[in-house]
Amino acid sequence: MLPAWYCRENAEILSQNIADDTGWLEQMGLNATPVAINRLQCRHNTYRPWGWNLDLRGRLLNACVPADDLPTREQIITLQELSHRRTSIKIHRLMAEAIGTVLSPIPEEVYSVDEVRRFNAAYPQCYIKAPWSGSGKGVYRVLDACNRNFETWAQGIINRQGSILCEQPLDKVMDFAMEFKCDNGTAEFAGYSVFFNDSHCSYDSGVVAPRHVLEEFIASRFAHPELLSDVRTALCNILTSLVAPYYNGYLGIDMMIYRDNDGTFRINPCVEMNLRMTMGMVSVFIADRLLAPDSTATFRVTYHKSPEEMSATIKHLSQTCPLKTSGNKIISGFMPLTPTYGDSRFLAGLIATETGITKP
Repeated sequence: MLPAWYCRENAEILSQNIADDTGWLEQMGLNATPVAINRLQCRHNTYRPWGWNLDLRGRLLNACVPADDLPTREQIITLQELSHRRTSIKIHRLMAEAIGTVLSPIPEEVYSVDEVRRFNAAYPQCYIKAPWSGSGKGVYRVLDACNRNFETWAQGIINRQGSILCEQPLDKVMDFAMEFKCDNGTAEFAGYSVFFNDSHCSYDSGVVAPRHVLEEFIASRFAHPELLSDVRTALCNILTSLVAPYYNGYLGIDMMIYRDNDGTFRINPCVEMNLRMTMGMVSVFIADRLLAPDSTATFRVTYHKSPEEMSATIKHLSQTCPLKTSGNKIISGFMPLTPTYGDSRFLAGLIATETGITKP
């Protein structure tokens, strides 16, 4: 039910627990309706999944969804090609042209393990990335380029996906992202995301705060704060020409603030592009919909080994971080953002505070 926080009014959300989800949506005051997949037969709808792929298209067709309501195979393959990590190379180069300078080292695409070894020799402890991957699974930091496990992994990626991306190691200070919406051939800025990754480079948690608070928090790192707006403007133009002709929906450009050799804070303008809805965009919607103007919050999805463990976590957080609201806006405290069932293992939750942005 997480889409209930970012979908349009009166939208329908695919559900496997119609009765429970109906009660939860009413309890939360959300204007959405749960619907089972077998109720989609021969009905015309606009579909807004987290992201498109051929498997999802096939499952919807099997549910008798009219093909005219779905992207074609060719359109989805185009989106897949745009999602290749070499797109980040294009964005780096177009950004350098727009800004007038190279902001950070540009990734390199290579086609053999020998080329990876040569890159690592020039840039020890470099990062290599699979062209297509998710949740940090396709990212490898090269500590030993002659390690047999590394060679097997890298060669497997090249065999399956044709190439591999190499990136110089940077002294990271902070992860953040710019979120955009593509609609009718134009890309528009939709908000900022400040987030934290776990040790596996997977999303761990995000900051929920008003746009101006996040903008000030990010821009304050730079000697010239206007750099952030220059990058934002350039990306709107780049994405309008590169992505918007082929895609309608939200996307995120993950970025990084890093420390250069002289101690200067610099920006990597495209660590990767996520051509789909993102956790950062969810945080933007939650901030607008739920958060009091002077509060910030942490948004996190956590896994629990059993439903009992999750229930205990919810009880503990509700007691130690009691919810405080004003006019339907959260000032502080804990709030679960999705319903729980007898077999639930995952919990999406929000912990708000009045003390400003802090790393959880």
